[in-house]
Amino acid sequence: MARWHQPMGVSVRHQKVLDKVLNGSFSRADLARLRVNALELVRKGDGEAQAVVDAIMSACPSDTRVVFMGFCPGADFNNRLDIEWKAKGVCTFSFLDSDQQVARFNEICTGDLIVLKKRHVFGKTMRLFGHGRVSSIAFDENGKRYLNMRWSAQDEEIEVPLMAANSTVDIRSMEQVEADMPDEFFKWLATPEFS
Repeated sequence: MARWHQPMGVSVRHQKVLDKVLNGSFSRADLARLRVNALELVRKGDGEAQAVVDAIMSACPSDTRVVFMGFCPGADFNNRLDIEWKAKGVCTFSFLDSDQQVARFNEICTGDLIVLKKRHVFGKTMRLFGHGRVSSIAFDENGKRYLNMRWSAQDEEIEVPLMAANSTVDIRSMEQVEADMPDEFFKWLATPEFS
């Protein structure tokens, strides 16, 4: 297990926690609570707790998820964002009017699989336009959260049964996906860089 490296001369009071964060010992709920606690310690003057906050930004939880993510604001294919996202290696979310959707986007963690979806036959099917893994969480200069991504180069589109609800961000456990998705979906995911 790699230890968290601090600049020379700085002791790390939080080394055990850092090691557990970095080796994937915490669930996504545990990481969320740990981040709140670490931020509070930083606010109270514990500068070394910032190392915990920083580690959480790229930590992979023990319970990664599959996120079916819409990429066409207003459900208009002419507004598609996936091409820009793939070119920049990011995934963003701008529908800030929905507290529920913002909360879901904020649940996404490093290691989660993002699957780009667009509803196709209303209530029945969706088309999938690409996928990638979250490599880290980041914030822009205005404090708006976004995801750094490792997108698959695979460009094949497939149509599968509608699993994601009528929402932009739909997070599912791998168990749910395995139960509901056809074999075609898993073959589509098995590109060389994701096998």
